Amino acid sequence: MTWPAVATVIAGAALLTGGCADGQGGAGQAGPGAPGQTQPGPVITADDALPTEGSGDLPEATAQVGLDCKKMLKEGDFAGTAEKMGQVASGGGTDGEKAVAKVCKAAAEANQRQWRQASGTVREAEQQAEDIPEPMRPAMLRMLNESKLTSALALGDTESAKEAWAELGELGGIPKEFLSDACSVASDPATLPECATVTSPPTTTPPTTTESSPDGGTPSGEESPTNDEYSSEEPVEPTESEPGPTDTGGPAETSGEDGSTPQEDDGPAPAES
Repeated sequence: MTWPAVATVIAGAALLTGGCADGQGGAGQAGPGAPGQTQPGPVITADDALPTEGSGDLPEATAQVGLDCKKMLKEGDFAGTAEKMGQVASGGGTDGEKAVAKVCKAAAEANQRQWRQASGTVREAEQQAEDIPEPMRPAMLRMLNESKLTSALALGDTESAKEAWAELGELGGIPKEFLSDACSVASDPATLPECATVTSPPTTTPPTTTESSPDGGTPSGEESPTNDEYSSEEPVEPTESEPGPTDTGGPAETSGEDGSTPQEDDGPAPAES
């Protein structure tokens, strides 16, 4: 086989196996939504308060969509969730089913870090939000705005991020851990000012140092240590005086005016013969 023929075979194989990659997983690859695969950022799931059983005016079919959404998101099958919910949203179900499915699809796309798809699906879901049955509305709106906040932070969409933050505040807010995870994928933390409360490094107080004065002493206003143990001056011990002459009890000798020692007086001198 000639070299041009070999190159043609290799190129054909690459086209068959490579697929179209957009930075989020190409064809034939396990995408970010594969179960068991961890990614930075929050994982958006259906609120535990989401009713999934018949409750008053909640239609059974719509409740089933919510049940499937909650189950698949918690299992981490984000790619499967997005595919199934997309089919429901574009199918022949009721408006309520389509609205719930659209919200769930946006969350699954955000969990796969498909930020632009998630952002577009969020906008579509917002237009259908009025069709969400009342019992499911709070939980679904929370999930919708969590998807909106995360994708807006990743895309640097300040306006959408602030809108989602305000909506979540009216729904009771979000845990600080979720905000921290959402801000971790932000292309610019300044997109949402609240990110500063969870991303700022802790401040530390530098240790206090004592500066010496130019003459080597301590600064004015500070007292020198008075610990005798570290005093540089050694104590001066008293010296004993040298012992003086021993007192024999005899008369003390005194010097004359000329400094000579007087002789003892032995009485009158003997007479000359």
